[in-house]
Amino acid sequence: MTPRMKLAQRIAALLALIGGGLLLITGCRSMTRHEWLTTFFDGVPPEKSAPPAAPGAAPAAPAPTPVAKPVAPKPPPNVIHRPFAQNECAKCHDRSSISSGEMKPQKELCFSCHKDFLAGTKVKHQPAGNGECTECHAPHQSPNPKLLVKAGNELCLNCHDDPLEKKKFKHQAVESGDCLDCHSPHASNEKKLLKKPVADTCADCHDVVAKKKVVHQPAGEGDCLECHAAHASNNKKLVREPAPKLCWNCHDDFTEGAKFKHPQVENCTACHKPHAAAEKRLLAKPVAALCGSCHAEKDLKAAAGHADLEGKSCTACHNPHVGPDANLLKPPRKK
Repeated sequence: MTPRMKLAQRIAALLALIGGGLLLITGCRSMTRHEWLTTFFDGVPPEKSAPPAAPGAAPAAPAPTPVAKPVAPKPPPNVIHRPFAQNECAKCHDRSSISSGEMKPQKELCFSCHKDFLAGTKVKHQPAGNGECTECHAPHQSPNPKLLVKAGNELCLNCHDDPLEKKKFKHQAVESGDCLDCHSPHASNEKKLLKKPVADTCADCHDVVAKKKVVHQPAGEGDCLECHAAHASNNKKLVREPAPKLCWNCHDDFTEGAKFKHPQVENCTACHKPHAAAEKRLLAKPVAALCGSCHAEKDLKAAAGHADLEGKSCTACHNPHVGPDANLLKPPRKK
């Protein structure tokens, strides 16, 4: 064995002896990485430790859990016009001058594929009647159904004033619905491009005259818009004007110049139903019951000549609206 090999054996034996000694000193306790490093090497920096907490100090708050950022919803896929999707540009554009526009007038071009929905209709939406299809529809692709350039009522408000703006009372169907619930976008046989006559349109949600004996003429004939605004109004029930001014549009103003007036005469609907009723003259109740709503029966019977009111109508003696007498008594009948 050479002297070099003997030296190597001695070094290995010395290291084994040192390792065994360390095991005897530490026993079976596991040593940290830092302890091992400091055992065999010089100049190892000390471990960093948290500063001791001050007496009585609250424990440090745990690190906040990172919150995942919300993922933005994916935009809806575009609706693509079929010729554009199939690269059939020549169906709409002249191959020699695609940049110059369509090969035919717009209405003629669109109706070469789409059904002519204007034919035979009385009322036409101006853009459709003028062949301005791309005022509302994108020619190639759009994120909206029907290739619309904007969604829902926002498209209509490009040209039409907002009917709900600056109005106190709004028709719920208009506020929460869609213009196309009532109106046709292209053409119709009804005024205002309604899909159905006014009465039928209103009857989809309202039932005001069914199974009534007496019907107010405008309501019976479906002239709802004679009294009501379709979209919004500054008056309750969407009436165009407050009563009795609204009523005087058709009925004579019998209060003009009257000396005495019934206190309720300015509030027509306090006694009369505006649409339909079971009583004559659209009264809300039979005459005696209606008068008794304000006038107590005991007070009426206490008055002279009113001991027996059974079967008698108040209007036999009294005018219901106005009269020359403070008690609205009718003039005595001539014998």
